[in-house]
Amino acid sequence: MAETKYGYLVKKLAFRKGPGGANARELVFVSGDELAGFELNFIVGVYDETGDWAPGRGAHAHPFDECLLFFGYDDDDLDYLGSDMEIALGKELEKHTFSVPTVVIAPQMVPHCPLITVRVHKPFGHFHLALSPKYTAVPVKPEGKTDGGKYSHLVKKLPVKKGPGGANAKQIISMSGEELEGLNLNFTMGLFKETGHWYPGKGAHVHPYDECLVFFGHNVDDLSYLGAELTIEIGKEHEKHTFNVPTVVSLPKGLPHFPIVCNKVDKPYGVAQVGLAAKYKSSWID
Repeated sequence: MAETKYGYLVKKLAFRKGPGGANARELVFVSGDELAGFELNFIVGVYDETGDWAPGRGAHAHPFDECLLFFGYDDDDLDYLGSDMEIALGKELEKHTFSVPTVVIAPQMVPHCPLITVRVHKPFGHFHLALSPKYTAVPVKPEGKTDGGKYSHLVKKLPVKKGPGGANAKQIISMSGEELEGLNLNFTMGLFKETGHWYPGKGAHVHPYDECLVFFGHNVDDLSYLGAELTIEIGKEHEKHTFNVPTVVSLPKGLPHFPIVCNKVDKPYGVAQVGLAAKYKSSWID
């Protein structure tokens, strides 16, 4: 794709072996310099063991806002996580537990972790979405106690709804900044199963902010397998890019994109649309 105008915006996700233990068995870590310089870095991984994700490290904080998404790889139901989790929030290490798809919001310099997988019923997934081109963290010493609810507003169930269907998502999760404690972020995650045009009869649209589209597979034994082939059109030229492996497409604000067409599906796949603005906005232009 090097010879094309927009090929540099379409990148294969290079999954690798993770730290293991309770941490990721396989993952990809993508920084802002791989995302057209966006104020974003993210991780996608698969997890299948119990324990502390970072033994002995305790709590940490970031000089940027971050969301921790915990989701399942079930081919039929986004509402199934597949694990029982515990996370500590604040310098007081206030514990919160959950067993459903969940987002944990970590505003700038709010301590979080340890993060513990208590039980695994089925391999599950984790996204971190961090609003900085680079990942940095500082350790935090425990201090004080709470009544157990000081940070409960930072732990939210991911709202799973019926999607548009057809080639578009069968189920969908969408959250905006007002639901994410004012973060400059909106995201959508969908479960896709069929071939065809995502938005029949529609052409390209644009956003007034930077956006990434993350295409990932549901094969928990090999995250390098997408299970589908898709074509996306980018720019006013409708330059076509086709891929059949997990891929991230970076879309700078104002850059036209779409249609997206799914040419082939061998296994259900996921797509996360991550917008760097508190509210989703788009304008169809042709």
